[in-house]
Amino acid sequence: MSRVLVTGAAGLLGRFVVDELLQQGHVVRGFDRKAGDADIQWQIGDVTDADAVKATVQGMDAVLHIAAIPNIWSGDGATIMRVNVLGTHNVFNAAEEQGIPRVVFCSSDSVAGYTVREGRMLPPRYAPLDLAHPLNATDPYAVSKVLGEDLARAYALRGMSVVALRTVFVAYPEMFAEIVERAKDPDNYRGPAVGGPSSAGGGPLHHHIDARDLARAFRLALELPMQRGDFERFYLSSNVTLSPEPTLERLERLHGDAVEVRDPECYRQNPFAPLYDLTHARKRLGFVPEYNHRHLLAGLPEFES
Repeated sequence: MSRVLVTGAAGLLGRFVVDELLQQGHVVRGFDRKAGDADIQWQIGDVTDADAVKATVQGMDAVLHIAAIPNIWSGDGATIMRVNVLGTHNVFNAAEEQGIPRVVFCSSDSVAGYTVREGRMLPPRYAPLDLAHPLNATDPYAVSKVLGEDLARAYALRGMSVVALRTVFVAYPEMFAEIVERAKDPDNYRGPAVGGPSSAGGGPLHHHIDARDLARAFRLALELPMQRGDFERFYLSSNVTLSPEPTLERLERLHGDAVEVRDPECYRQNPFAPLYDLTHARKRLGFVPEYNHRHLLAGLPEFES
């Protein structure tokens, strides 16, 4: 049992992470701008307030840092950089001052640069895309996550053990209607169109991950055997996309032959497999996705369940 601080604990993702930790017997403190519904200790504050962050990390064994501006549509570039980069610095700095050995950082697949057209994204160089692929972030949100990982690695070099989870678009229940609405007319969808908290995301391939799977990944990262100074990164996704087209067909239609297919067998076995190579997450983190939401699209034109 560990005493775990979750930043952003009242948010869409934070609530799932808190529930997962409580189910596994951890003692949880939530830090957010407002209290959530979970029966835990809550401390109210903002990650950009260094003093508030220092106060809330006291007495903790680990920190799961989730609080952030979640995408490029949720704030302008300056706000995203201030909250996501300064906030991350404050969390790591406070954790180090308190001698906390483990921090798990919520990163994003956007660090690879293939997420939103508004960011002038670049096509991936190869598929499946793994940890050796260069980071080609072009929009403020993606850049903030690259810088967040740089901070994470720096504090690992200083003696922490740190995990960065590069998650794809999280398919919360509140997003289901948006996902279905996009599937009805993918080329013309502009969201949020049916009351969701944001547009259906996941980039050109419509990646997604269930919030329960991602919460479990955070718990696995918290419990991962590591030495001080270790820095680990993992791409996380469901085992299928929500795209109407198989992955390689869609990549070819969008980018011609620009994307090298390094493991065609992967896509023969699973035509809707994600762009991201989940092998490392399976072998090292023990993460295997249990859920996907293609069932939401069953019966719609051009979709297979």
